[in-house]
Amino acid sequence: MLFKTEAVVLRKNKITDADVILTLFTRKYGKIRAVAKGGRKPKTRLSPSSHIFVYGDFIINKGKNLDKVSSVDIKESFYNIREDLSKLAYASYFAELCDAVIVEGVTNNRLFDTLIKGLYLITYRDQGYDLIKIAFQLQLLDFSGFRPEIKKCVNCGGVKFNKINFNIHQGGIICDNCYSRYDDSMLVNSMIIKVMNYILKTDITTVSKLKLNPSIIKRLERIIDKYIEIHLERKNFKSLEFLRTLEQNLS
Repeated sequence: MLFKTEAVVLRKNKITDADVILTLFTRKYGKIRAVAKGGRKPKTRLSPSSHIFVYGDFIINKGKNLDKVSSVDIKESFYNIREDLSKLAYASYFAELCDAVIVEGVTNNRLFDTLIKGLYLITYRDQGYDLIKIAFQLQLLDFSGFRPEIKKCVNCGGVKFNKINFNIHQGGIICDNCYSRYDDSMLVNSMIIKVMNYILKTDITTVSKLKLNPSIIKRLERIIDKYIEIHLERKNFKSLEFLRTLEQNLS
């Protein structure tokens, strides 16, 4: 049985000298793993579509054990990403995050659209990748059921705060009355929460145009990176480690 769906290649794995298995984020069917016959050979029909980040209309042949890619109408190859180490690091992290949260047979169209927009931003912008990353992370958390609570205390539901403390393990802000119960909370200023709230309700393309103090961006990065590590229960993202190493070498 053949079926057609928009999809983005999140990952590829060699299975023979000629063939690869593609991990696809599809609009209609969530995560799919499918064989691209000849995907490793430069002159074959499926070679151009057998690269990470390729976005297009995929026609998939449903298999008993593993699906097969029949043909692909490429909408965007995002080729420029693969030509720049910074772009590659950020985009690879987006793909790795999506691979971590999406599941087979479960659609997530909001995340799918945000990934496409994020890849376009990384491809055609020359700066501001750190803010795009923060926006993508927060919206991915929201769309996959891990949204941080920034409206009320995660412990008691209270909404009155003299000081705002954020507790990563508890998943959000802690009020003054509950603060003493959690010794791992961190004090954050109101701007951090305002920016998070804005990002969670605003399209990623619009967010990317914000002009923020670099110190706010760095603070947000530390909070959200750790939040993802705790709530996705995954300490190591190879692409994030590569990104951090790259930033250290460039600084």
